[in-house]
Order: sequence, then structure tokens, then C-alpha cells
Amino acid sequence: MTDAIGEPGVKAGHDDAALSMQRDTSRDRLRGLAIVLGAVTVYALLHTGFRLLASNVLGEDDVVDIILSQDLLAGYDAFPRQPPLYDWVLWVLQQVFGPRFENILGIKYAALIASAGFLYLAALRALGDRLFALLTVESLALIYSISWRYHEGFTHEVGAMVAVLATTWLLLRVLQEGQAVDYAGLAVAMGLGFLTEPAYTVFLATLLAAALLQPAMRAAILCPPFLMALLAAIVIASPYLLWMLDEPRRLYWLTRVWHDGWSLNAKGVWGAIRGPLAYLSPLLFILPVIFPGWLKRAWADLKGVPTDNEPSEYERLILNATCLAFLVSIGGALVFEIRGMAVHVLMPLYLSSVIWLFGVAKRSDHEPLHVQRFGRLALAIALVAFVARMANLYVMDPVCQTCRWGVPFEKLALEMRARGVDDGSTIISLDHEASGNLRTLFPNSPVITRRYPNFTPEGADWTRGRVAYLWSGQLPMDKVQRYLRFVLPKGIEARDGERLVVPWRSLWRENGYRTSIWYLLVLEKGAKKRIVNTGRERRLGL
Repeated sequence: MTDAIGEPGVKAGHDDAALSMQRDTSRDRLRGLAIVLGAVTVYALLHTGFRLLASNVLGEDDVVDIILSQDLLAGYDAFPRQPPLYDWVLWVLQQVFGPRFENILGIKYAALIASAGFLYLAALRALGDRLFALLTVESLALIYSISWRYHEGFTHEVGAMVAVLATTWLLLRVLQEGQAVDYAGLAVAMGLGFLTEPAYTVFLATLLAAALLQPAMRAAILCPPFLMALLAAIVIASPYLLWMLDEPRRLYWLTRVWHDGWSLNAKGVWGAIRGPLAYLSPLLFILPVIFPGWLKRAWADLKGVPTDNEPSEYERLILNATCLAFLVSIGGALVFEIRGMAVHVLMPLYLSSVIWLFGVAKRSDHEPLHVQRFGRLALAIALVAFVARMANLYVMDPVCQTCRWGVPFEKLALEMRARGVDDGSTIISLDHEASGNLRTLFPNSPVITRRYPNFTPEGADWTRGRVAYLWSGQLPMDKVQRYLRFVLPKGIEARDGERLVVPWRSLWRENGYRTSIWYLLVLEKGAKKRIVNTGRERRLGL
């Protein structure tokens, strides 16, 4: 009787211990996630705050998207190869807050925080180690495209980062647990991912193909719940997909297969071969130096040689997906003649590979000292990059050369207003950086561009009312006339524009040490009356 009664008690004790262990694991997971989100939020606030204090001038890619997002469209003919999710989000924010520079910073750094959170969760599931999951997130500071270029150059890529890492995490949840909510979340991640970057679709295809290569994972992919999730993802992306299929020329711009006859694309093949190394630098060079035996373990994983410390099936999934993506990129260079791609465009293909890289580090002959060294190095490099960026923003010349955040667009806007351009006038620009920045400075004015991108917002009418024509002083006048020939009234030519020499300001140099030159022509349509003196140079006061 005693034994009969005592046995359930023992079982209950084991259940309580298992439940307690599960709670501790969940608590540790949440604590790690809180550390990641808190640290990256502080990092984001620092970069955001100092960027706002330095300048409200838009970054190099932002100027294009703020122009396109004047309209909410299923796709944008100015860039048919670029899915529109980023522009949709920007359009929504503009309806609430207006076309403000802060909207773009909000999207960028919210995406960075979300990406870090998803990377931590995915690495924790793949590696089963909170410390190395945290190191995986910290490693983003050692990828140049993220630690430096991310802050000024990315638009659509920020959404692709979130989609790639969310998809990786949710697929791991599907493989490990397979709950209905996991499939539903994966459907949303895939659907939105299709709307971020074309390379996301390549990433997803290689990730799913890698899962199918592993028999233990195959059943979670070849099942009705996953097929329903994939169908739901296609439905989410359907506005853009239907728009793309609506006209054959859009598909041509997406693929451009042998547009001038097939030829060996040696430059594109070389770019694909060096792609992983280029994107993951300098991280790939640092890991073998910090973690003893890293190269030996990585090489064994790549060869598939059995060892006494093999990667987990989830690390193997990430590695196989990366290898497949590498082969597909080479195939794309050969078949589609893809070439000249910027390094950051490869991000969807190789970003999740950092999980495998730290799986190798975890299985290396490391000691706590090596982990500490890596953490300190990553922090030091993040601080150095932050200081260097501040120098770019505040010192400018000679730290930077282009220094686009110092271009005096606010002064230009003031001079345009002094010449009759009000908030509501139509602006036609041949300078894409000026176009985007004037969009924030004249929030109620439709901005038409006739040179990269060629875009007219819906409802814009340059045949009546006050119209301002603007172009860079670096453009030859014959080209300006050619670009504007269909929007200038008869009898008016580009040479009638007024030359404006606008001075730059500096915290430590004499104001006007550098200048920007534009030409401005302001017309009152209908009356065909010029409302400014034309044909003269005006050097603005300091």
C-alpha cells in the first residue's frame, strides 16, 4: 500500500521538477530577449538622437522612396523590380505625421530592434545556448553593411532583414513544435517577405530546400498546414504579384533573361563567388582569430565529415541553406546575367548564416576568456563606428567627401519661398536628392521628378498654378532642356532659370566654405508669367 501510494508521489515530484525547469528555461529565454531588445534600443536611440541633432537631410536611398510614397500603389513603374512594402509603410506614416524625416528613422531603427530580437530567438532555438545566441546578435556590429552602411543607405533592405530573421525563427518553431500559431506566423513572415526584396524569395526557396534535404524535417514542410501557410503568403503578396503580371515588360525588368543574347558573365560570377565573404566581413576574419579551432570545425562542417562534435540538425539546416544560396547566386549570374550588385543586396542570402558561424564557435576549443574577448571587441568596434559616424555628421570635411547630410536644402527652400514657391506649388525636379528633401520641406506640394526616378504623383498638374523647376548646376544645360522639354511652356527654356549658389554651414569652419549650385525657374501657369528675374546668378548671403 505504501509503495502504491508513494509511486505516484515520486512521479508528481518528477513532473514538478520538469515544470520548474521549463519555467526556468522560459525565464532565461525572456531575460536574454530583454537584454537584446534593451541594448539595441539604446543603440538605436543614440544613433537616432545624434542624427536628428546633426541634420534632417535624407539619406542616399531615402530620397527616392519618399518621392514614390506620395502615392499608395500596388507597384511602382519607376522601380518595377523593387517590391513596395517599404513604400506602403512610409505612405501610412506620412498620412499620420506628414512627409517627415523622422518617419524614415522610425522605420529603420524599429526594423533593427525587431531584427535583433528575431535573430536572438532563432539562434537560441538553433544553438540551445543563451550566451552564444547573445553573441550572435552582438556580431551584427562586425558586419560592415549593418554597423555602418545601414544607418544611411538602406530602405527596403531593413524590411528584408526583419523578414529573413523572422522567417528563420518561425520555421525553426514549425520544425520543433509545429503548432498552428507557428504556421500562421510563418505565413505572415513569408507574405511580407515577398514584398521586401527579390532576394528574399531566393532565401526562402533555399531555406525550404535545405529543410527538405533533411528527412527529419521533411514531414513538417510536406504537409497541409505548410501548404496553407504558403498559399496565405501568396495572398498577402498578391497586390504586387498581380501588378507584376499585369504587364509583360515588368516581368522582363524582373528577370531580363538574355536581353541582348547570352554571354559569359564573368564579372557577375566573380561577384557571386566573393559574395559571402564580402557581406560577412570583417566578422569572417575575426572569428578564427578569437576562437581556437574555428577554421577546423567550419571546414569539417562544410565537407560533411563526421566528427566528435557535429553541428545540430538546425545548424546544418542554416549551413545547407547558405550553401544553396551561394550556388543559386552563381546560377543567377550565369543564367540571368546578374552583375554589379551592391554587397548589401546579398543580405537576405547570408544574414541567417551568422547562426551557423556561432554554432561553430560554440563547438570550438574555446574558454570563457575567448568569449569575453569577442564581446569586448564587438563593443569596441561598435563604439569606434559610432564615433566615426559622429565625425561624419558633425565634422564633415575632410572626414567625409560627399557629406550629403550637410547639403543646405533648408536654405534652398527658404530662397525658393522668397521667389514665390509656396507650400502647394508644383515642384518639378531633375535632382533626385533635392526632390526628396524638398518633399519634407514643402509637405503639401506635389513633387514631380524627371530624372531618377521618372515619377509623377497622382493628381499632379503642371499645366496650371505656380510651378517651380529645379535642377543641379552640375547638369549640362542641353540635357536639362531635353529632360524638361515636355513640361516647359512654349517660349520658355532651361537657360531662363536663375542660378543659385547656396552656402554650406559648419560647426568649425567659416560659413560658405563650400557651396551647392542649383538652377530655379518659377512660372505662373495659365498666365505664362515668370515671377522671378531669370538668367542671372544670385549668390545668397551667409
